[in-house]
Amino acid sequence: MNVEKLVYGLYPKSNELRLHINRWEKGTIPDSSLNDMIIDEKNSLYKVYNDYNIVHTDPLFNWYDIFRPLALIIDNIELGSLTRFKETNTFYRMPIVNEINDIIIDPAGFSPLNEEPPLPLYLKGDNFNAFLPSPLSFYRMSQVALEYRDFEKKLLNIYSKILNIFKIDEVVLYDPLSYDSNDIIDITPLTDKFIVKLVTTGKLYKENIRGKPYSIISDYSNSNLEISGELSEVPGLKLIDGYNTKMEDINEINNIINNLDVDNLIVSHREYFDFLPRIIADKKLSLMSKIGD
Repeated sequence: MNVEKLVYGLYPKSNELRLHINRWEKGTIPDSSLNDMIIDEKNSLYKVYNDYNIVHTDPLFNWYDIFRPLALIIDNIELGSLTRFKETNTFYRMPIVNEINDIIIDPAGFSPLNEEPPLPLYLKGDNFNAFLPSPLSFYRMSQVALEYRDFEKKLLNIYSKILNIFKIDEVVLYDPLSYDSNDIIDITPLTDKFIVKLVTTGKLYKENIRGKPYSIISDYSNSNLEISGELSEVPGLKLIDGYNTKMEDINEINNIINNLDVDNLIVSHREYFDFLPRIIADKKLSLMSKIGD
């Protein structure tokens, strides 16, 4: 069996970078200095990913949450109040979406943002997947003045522009919220042009997803694996816990994998690693590198 490992989303910052951000927030260092530090941190982590042969997204060190930079670069989206992220002790700024017209700030260039770490959105030059919230969770976790289908179509058009600006062929879409049986997410505009990996949460239903992604990565269950295998090219399972500091047993994970009736598999994690201390997240990266050996 061919096993690919994927790490996505916000990755915990080092203590040094946190101190840099704290100094920047107090106005003692300029945006450019913080940007240089973020670039150095990203390059250092990219080397670890590559040494471990782990497919990855940009670690998003200059994001406070998964919606904020998009709200800042898209016309007619504003940042609302701090809102609890699911049932965790973390918060995000709820986007207020009046309309979706176009990108108003170049996401690829260095650009200071008001009271936010500076752009670029991603660090160019490394072989990484883009990371973006799925339209369904974006819609549900925002205050939106559009019908969902209109919102979805316009947001996916913006996503295509972002991917083209960065010349990225692969993207991870993240759904932190569970689907209901009658939910439908139509990602055909992306799957027709890009290699899409859709990270889902909770139970999958066959009717949920339109457009065939490269992979649907789901919580571990036989039902989810069957649906993921039917609706995507390569099924994926979340076998690492991004909430829990307890280290997984590599032998147990490999036993699960060896008993699956699939030729190809993507292994990933539940939630992104930013909920963990950096030292624990780094250890889980090392453990993931051994999956499938």
